[in-house]
Amino acid sequence: MDRAEEKSEPAAASRSEWAALWGLLLGAFMGFIDIFIVNVASPSIQDEMNASFADIQLVPAGYTLAYGAGLVTGGRLGDRFGRRRVFAVGTLAFGLTSAACAAAQSPGVLVGARVLQGLAAAVMLPQILALVQVVFRRPGERARAIGIYGAVIGSGVVAGQILGGLLIRWDVAGLGWRAVFLVNLPLCGVVLAGTGAVVREPGKRTPTRLDLGGVLLLAPGLFGLLRPVVVGGDRGWTAPLAVELSAAVLLLILFIVWELRVTRSGGVPLLPPRLFRQRGFSLGPPTALFFYGVNGAFVFLLAFYLQRAAGLSPLAASLEFVPMAVLTSIASMLCGRLEARFGRQVVPMGGILMAAGLLAVWAVLETVADPGGQALPLVPGLLVYGFGGGIVATSLIGRALAGVAPEDAGAASGGILTAVQASEALGVAGIGALFGALTETGGYVHGLRVCVIVLTGLSLATSGLLHFPVPRPSTGR
Repeated sequence: MDRAEEKSEPAAASRSEWAALWGLLLGAFMGFIDIFIVNVASPSIQDEMNASFADIQLVPAGYTLAYGAGLVTGGRLGDRFGRRRVFAVGTLAFGLTSAACAAAQSPGVLVGARVLQGLAAAVMLPQILALVQVVFRRPGERARAIGIYGAVIGSGVVAGQILGGLLIRWDVAGLGWRAVFLVNLPLCGVVLAGTGAVVREPGKRTPTRLDLGGVLLLAPGLFGLLRPVVVGGDRGWTAPLAVELSAAVLLLILFIVWELRVTRSGGVPLLPPRLFRQRGFSLGPPTALFFYGVNGAFVFLLAFYLQRAAGLSPLAASLEFVPMAVLTSIASMLCGRLEARFGRQVVPMGGILMAAGLLAVWAVLETVADPGGQALPLVPGLLVYGFGGGIVATSLIGRALAGVAPEDAGAASGGILTAVQASEALGVAGIGALFGALTETGGYVHGLRVCVIVLTGLSLATSGLLHFPVPRPSTGR
């Protein structure tokens, strides 16, 4: 009996379930374009609002950090109230907060609205990966679904950059950069209509109590870790900033203690400590820190550099990213086949390709003296970087969840996605602060050259972590 059960294969996903995946991925597409569409608009926002570089860094970083801080909670809300229902509520909130971003009249209000928008995304987007884990129980189908998810991320990079550049260039109704937020409103309408028609909740919900103590410790701890890095890098470190950073570290330590206490008392922790006994999951956060920290910082800094130093328009700067993003999407779709044919070393090779692409970018910065003539020579390096990044991005989440017990899948998904988004925010903040300091003394070219070398080293560290073997994925029951 046991052997027969072990050999039995889970049921294949139906056509309606594949259709539901595409409806959900439209929501993911919207969430990801909103990260990259703002990168192109950053210089325009800075000019109109007379904002500092630290304020501009917080526009993307505030969104990604709030998103990361709320993901585990968003996943738990889906477990308790139903993933389709929570997805719809998050989508509606995302549209309302997008309108608030467009209406902002000061940097502080814009950053605050972006934080709320990130929290809305945290409610909306974790339901997608949770439903993938539940619906696609066959390893091959699950890998294919995650590959499509990765391709959607790459498409979001392309669409975000191009759409942002077009909207600013067209200056629709005199809205300027505000149009990059208002474009979310019709997309939210389409997502709500589509998911209401095709998404069905599989199985029964498992009611759980929300770990409010964990939420109240984790969210301010993560945000307090980022803000001092951004503000201190731009305006100099002060005693209050040092106190804020120390308090954030203390909150995160208390979060770990609290989760252990909730576990011992028989409760349901926000992030079960037993997950960290799984090799795949325990390697997930540091790998995400290197990979997504590199990617978030590189895309943000290059978009800023192409407009400020190379003198490109927002549209021209956005088009520079198109070949890279297309290769990222292609690599995401091909990753499973490449790994099946050439073995596990394909994944760490992705990190090496990223490093090679960054070195090619550095060589252009070093040899082409005029920034205005660097756009075309940068493309080959961006292509190599994008292909390697597509391999890593598709594999990282699946590897982190491999071997996780079915009952921990929701918490594990939220935990690894939290690490992903917090890493992007910290990458933009930390490497961005380094870039800001270097440009003051040596100019934009010098600042980007040094940052690219740092990012190359972090890409090699990503490859090193990806060499560790992980358990085979769990099929669930």
